[in-house]
Amino acid sequence: MKVVWIVGILFWAIPVSVVNSLANLNSILQALNIKTVDSSKPWYGFLSGLLPVIALALLLDALYALIVLTAKRVLKLKSLSDVDAYATYWYQLYQFANLWLIVIGGSIFNQLQALLSNPESILNTVANAMIGSSVFFLNMILTQSVGKCAHDLSRIPKYSQSLFLRLWRSERTPTKRQSEASKTPDTYQWGYEIPKITFIFMVVILYCPIVPIMEIFGLVYFAARYITYKHQFLHVNAQSFEGGGNATWSSIFVFIISIIYMSEAVFIVFMGLKKSPLSSGFGFVPLVGTIVFHLNLRRNVITYLQNLPLQRAAAIDVKEGECSDFNRLIYLQPSLNTCLDEQFHVVDSNTRGPDAVF
Repeated sequence: MKVVWIVGILFWAIPVSVVNSLANLNSILQALNIKTVDSSKPWYGFLSGLLPVIALALLLDALYALIVLTAKRVLKLKSLSDVDAYATYWYQLYQFANLWLIVIGGSIFNQLQALLSNPESILNTVANAMIGSSVFFLNMILTQSVGKCAHDLSRIPKYSQSLFLRLWRSERTPTKRQSEASKTPDTYQWGYEIPKITFIFMVVILYCPIVPIMEIFGLVYFAARYITYKHQFLHVNAQSFEGGGNATWSSIFVFIISIIYMSEAVFIVFMGLKKSPLSSGFGFVPLVGTIVFHLNLRRNVITYLQNLPLQRAAAIDVKEGECSDFNRLIYLQPSLNTCLDEQFHVVDSNTRGPDAVF
């Protein structure tokens, strides 16, 4: 299935290009033999900016449903946590592809042709395309800030579903199972939520040096999402299953650190194209800092976190008497057990005593 999803990313340019074409309403009307409208009208600009964002959101929702269906029916993953981790990875990967497919107009093959014909102009073409696509991403962030938060807080879909079921069962008394199902709180699907948040983070941090106003829109979005999530988790939602655990955390970390590297590379290249060598040179300072931080994080945090479940399992076995003290010294790392030095004394192999453990 990995090959199928990777090949699908290449063909993902086709629906994305269709979505981008919705921004030109008059072209669509001409194709349908319908009279065109005045493009100077305010409502025309509103619709031409909103329709592609809504169409892309619906397209991504259909993609997420397909990924989840594949995980359940084709791969037959055993738990919802595994399904969530699988959906998080591939849905996030397609979100990455979305950014560059939108920037280059959804036609990667045209860009490859330009690269082969004139390799020196490809960077300028992409840089100019990023500036032109900023309006689309601003509309997306604004729609997510207002529409998504209003959707979650209002709970209109949940109320509409309950109203429909009451009207449909108006003459029948609901069963106990139906009554309990109507009172069951919703569960956040992290494989659906996290990639969307990471995508907005990627857009904001990439466009910081190009379109600085994007930072303000990003601030509004993350503030709105924080308020929404805080209210939903405290008063509305309840998780019916655990997240993907280490699999989800690892994939999210890889994507976020890749976004940081990508943004720093874009800053260096963009300032170089704008003939600002001093600014471009300063871009290497955060890049080197990120590399040092990443290496330090991998050495001092990630390695220990990967082994932490085994450490905890061995500690529980010792507590329940299923693991001897000698085996605990083998399986537990002293750096993760602060009481280990107080309980045991490890001696050199040349020094032997009645209380020595070796």
